[in-house]
Amino acid sequence: MQDLNLSIAQLLPTLFDIRGNAAKILQYMEDASRKGSDLLVLPEMSLTGYGVGEAMQGPGIRKRLESETRLALAEIRKASKRLDLDVLLSYPLFSKKRAYIAAEYLRSGKRAALHRKLNLCNYAHYTEHLHFSEGLSPTVVTGSKGVFGILLCEDSWHALNGIVETLLGAEILLVPSAPCVTEENDGKVSIARWETITRATAFLQTSFVVMGAMAGQEKDRFFLGGSHVVSPEGEILCRLPLFEEAVVQVRLESELLKCTRERRPLLRNERISIYQKAFGKNGPLTEKNRRKR
Repeated sequence: MQDLNLSIAQLLPTLFDIRGNAAKILQYMEDASRKGSDLLVLPEMSLTGYGVGEAMQGPGIRKRLESETRLALAEIRKASKRLDLDVLLSYPLFSKKRAYIAAEYLRSGKRAALHRKLNLCNYAHYTEHLHFSEGLSPTVVTGSKGVFGILLCEDSWHALNGIVETLLGAEILLVPSAPCVTEENDGKVSIARWETITRATAFLQTSFVVMGAMAGQEKDRFFLGGSHVVSPEGEILCRLPLFEEAVVQVRLESELLKCTRERRPLLRNERISIYQKAFGKNGPLTEKNRRKR
């Protein structure tokens, strides 16, 4: 990892207004580049708005989404190359008859990685499992200044995902998110839970964690905001406000990562081999056997 200047754009995309959202993203990219950022992190479903899953069942809507998303991505990729800016953005990905919540990492205007959300949220007021399919593999990508793992929102609530991505080489875990509550009064409790997870993940995986969230109101949802960055020591380096659009730039120092991993070599000392049998073809921790319980 090299020292990294990182920008987070905590925004509220307009549902289905892909052209308008793309224009907004392009402006954030210009601003981030002008301030000297190496990477811009955008929230989950930043290109389309979060609630598209509930309304995209009709073939006409899906076709329109697919077409407009393709055109918008072409413009964003061109800007990434022109500005020499890495970008992480999210949108619905259509593949044959399936749809995924996806996050794309752009480097020099090209897709360096595409992550399909591994764990769809299927509890409380979330219904992602009714509209999208699950991804099948973790994602680690080499960016211009470091190695990144990608965890889309709920992915980060399942500790194994962060463990695997750091063991695969990730130095920084990027968490584009769209957490929401149905009552604004629940915001403080919700963000406290999020920070418990991100701080523990950063400390135990001796990695930076960057949570970039959607913020504002969409229909009857209040998107949390509260984007933040956590050091490998589990300390919050910066925090954005709840429920408001905002932008922050923060510098992640490579020396802090190096010193933390030397002082606390948890990743190096992991004994992965002792779990291989349990996760093997007929082991007790295979998905098939766990679902029998």
